[in-house]
Amino acid sequence: MTVSPAHARRLWRVLEPYHAVTYFAPEAHQAFKDVGLRGFWMGYFAGRAAPLGAVGPGVADPVTVPPETRFCKTS
Repeated sequence: MTVSPAHARRLWRVLEPYHAVTYFAPEAHQAFKDVGLRGFWMGYFAGRAAPLGAVGPGVADPVTVPPETRFCKTS
């Protein structure tokens, strides 16, 4: 199945607000803080990797950020 860029963009516009809640809602920030995660990036990467289960940075890093911006191991 081929998806056009226009269709992909339309889908992104519909779903992105739900996705963003995971990282930007005050409740998410508090939950990250409550489990000891310091700063935005630690919570961001933990939220991105959580659906993978208990995995290390070798698994989480490649699936959470683009290759040119990988710094999960130091966050």
